Amino acid sequence: MLTVAQTVAEDGRHRAASWLIRDVEVGGDNVDCQVTEGMVTALGPRLEAPVGTLVLDGRGGALLPGLADHHLHLRAAAAARHSYDLRGGTDLSALSELTGAGWLRVIGAGAPLSRADVDRACSSRPVRVQHRSGAVWTLNSAGVDLLRAGLTGEEARTGQLWRSDGRLRRLLGGTVQSGLGELGKELAARGVTHVTDATPDLDDAAVAGLRHAIPQNVLALGSLGGPGPRKLVVADHDLAASDTLNARIAAAHEAGRPVAVHCVTQVALALTIAALDTVGALPGDRIEHAAVCDDAAADRLAEHGVTIVTQSTLFARHGRRYLADTDPADRDHLWRHAGLLARGLAVALSSDGPYGDLDPWHTVAAAVTRRTHDGIPFLPDEAVTPRVALGSLLASPSDPAGAQRAVRTGAVADLCLLADPLGRALAQAVTAPDTVGVRATFVAGRPVHLDDTAIGRPAS
Repeated sequence: MLTVAQTVAEDGRHRAASWLIRDVEVGGDNVDCQVTEGMVTALGPRLEAPVGTLVLDGRGGALLPGLADHHLHLRAAAAARHSYDLRGGTDLSALSELTGAGWLRVIGAGAPLSRADVDRACSSRPVRVQHRSGAVWTLNSAGVDLLRAGLTGEEARTGQLWRSDGRLRRLLGGTVQSGLGELGKELAARGVTHVTDATPDLDDAAVAGLRHAIPQNVLALGSLGGPGPRKLVVADHDLAASDTLNARIAAAHEAGRPVAVHCVTQVALALTIAALDTVGALPGDRIEHAAVCDDAAADRLAEHGVTIVTQSTLFARHGRRYLADTDPADRDHLWRHAGLLARGLAVALSSDGPYGDLDPWHTVAAAVTRRTHDGIPFLPDEAVTPRVALGSLLASPSDPAGAQRAVRTGAVADLCLLADPLGRALAQAVTAPDTVGVRATFVAGRPVHLDDTAIGRPAS
């Protein structure tokens, strides 16, 4: 049976050109918000509703610009919904008990595995296992046999494919997953209206498919045609020669595009800083992750005006493993935030979903509490306030560490209506992020999420 909110969507009323959202908190004041043809057209107390307008009672909840996730992987997140998740472990023993035929997709391995490791766990069907970072897939022998024609000799021997998501997808005959639509609904239900896909190898047809499949606005770093920054990966297993990285950054800049450089290790970050020293920086250049960044590197990046796009939920999910695997000299520089801000760097938050938590309220909680999922403190001096954390999710995807978008007259009606005033909602986000209520989410004036309490009634 459809819920009331689903019925609204099914019967077409969600396509109404005009909405009046009454009694909402905007910038600390309680006002009404008129939305007409995708734009916020009026804000003020006791607005008159034109005939035919749908009226939604905001009940005093905060009305925010729709939230933005500045770095995620949509296809991987959709596929993760149909995968077996090791959750940072390496125990594959349960695989032999999973029923079914065809490929078994396993994610979240806490360490890169060998072909023999996967064979011992399951040899009766093809299996591919992804490291928690997303950097490497390991195939068992049955999987290697099926894909051997498309593998290098070394890949066939080890079963390991590094940074080869696009090629593996083609070898498997994959297309945009049907799960994208459900993923888009889940993001909308948490208030997300903008996503930046950080997959580095998507062609323009694939990007168009993403935009068709989900209701959110999509900026794709992997798109060859732009308009956003161009994603470059400094792969930790195969660090690029400095002249190669220089050339790739220079080529993007010459095409008028900033770069978004994946850097996880201190060495990768040093190579990128050296490249920017050589070719210069362009406004909009950004570093993805900066998982290890000491003060000297932070100061150099600040001089270049580079933005750091970091992920608080990665350490919340995998902090114990990071602490165990990281060189002790680097542990005080892991997944920093407040310390980078203090040194003049622009810093933005994101999820890196599905490798981090896709729920934006969990991102806020992790940035504020700086604890792993099992309660271990993780560099608490790097914590930021709830409003700083949320503010990052309110920035424009084109300037993820820039000014917050605002609900204002003349703005596109990308909106998130919370069940509570902002102060109460932020308190919930820190202590119990799953309880933050999102009653409605609008993209360009069209509701893409309505809970059962957010039903518009026609004005008369």
